Amino acid sequence: MKRKLFAGFLAAVMMLGCMVGCSSDEPAENNNTSSTPEQSEPSAPSTPAATKTGSLTIGISTNALSNIHNRHMFEGLREEAESRGHKVVSANANGDPAQQANDIENLVQAGCDVIVIQNADNFSLKGVVQEAVKSGIRVICHDTGWIDGVDSMFLLNSMAVQADICMLLAAEIGFTGKIITTGHQDNFALRSGYYIHQAFVEEYGFDVVAHVQSTFPGTTEVTYNGLDSALTANPDVAAIFTSQDLEAMGAIQALKEHDLYGKIKCVGVDGEVDVLNDIKAGGSVLCTAISDLDGSNVAVVDACEKLMAGEYVSKYNEIPYSIVTQANVDEFLVKANAEAEKYAA
Repeated sequence: MKRKLFAGFLAAVMMLGCMVGCSSDEPAENNNTSSTPEQSEPSAPSTPAATKTGSLTIGISTNALSNIHNRHMFEGLREEAESRGHKVVSANANGDPAQQANDIENLVQAGCDVIVIQNADNFSLKGVVQEAVKSGIRVICHDTGWIDGVDSMFLLNSMAVQADICMLLAAEIGFTGKIITTGHQDNFALRSGYYIHQAFVEEYGFDVVAHVQSTFPGTTEVTYNGLDSALTANPDVAAIFTSQDLEAMGAIQALKEHDLYGKIKCVGVDGEVDVLNDIKAGGSVLCTAISDLDGSNVAVVDACEKLMAGEYVSKYNEIPYSIVTQANVDEFLVKANAEAEKYAA
């Protein structure tokens, strides 16, 4: 019965995540009827999206390039598009949502046929995306979440990923004990960590003794500083429920400082080389998740070409992923090291 209750709770959490990540952040309008309906201002007419084949101008807007995962997605997409003869115009917002909105406006002015938005805060870009769509530009979200008006979304199912890694971590500690959670809510992928952490706490009754609010940029350093304080006050925790590799890397540092390295486990997402090496060594990272970025980059360029040709493209396209543990880490390390060298900052 408990498993059924948890499944129901998790389903509700995932529905909430979809509502947060996929719906408008504006309040619902009052549905009370009136004898004299209020007249709304007419919206500006949209320019119909043109059809086009052959060489395209593809805009790529990324939120930041501070880790290998983001650089692989950004540079790999550019390479794939250019290899097919397309012109690419790209912009990096360096972690600033307002700058990314400006970047997208500039890509519109640059005459892009399609704009691909990567690793973004989907809430803050709603207005600029709708303006791009009104201008007749096709828009694709890539590892961003849903933004009203986009033609298609390519997304890692972060709710499933977080549930997978948290289940492994919870089982490792016998589904009981004191825990520390880390994370922030700046985008859908990381909000998913928060939702799943809450589901596991509700189901199994973990005692959350501290939460470390991470940030971006500076994720690893902020996580280390927060965990340094949290572990000083709570050295008897059973696990640290981190939500990504950059936080796990901060946890590794803090656990070493407190002579708890290897004794307390955490988890990650993204497959950073340092994290994979820690998993291989039997350190503090129990597992991580790795997305098929090469495959998703190919699929995104395919979608750009199909949209411009007037062909059907699914609204939601899942980015496949693999869970990496000590049992299978070797098969991922060689590729990760090659990618780290190729996409070094």
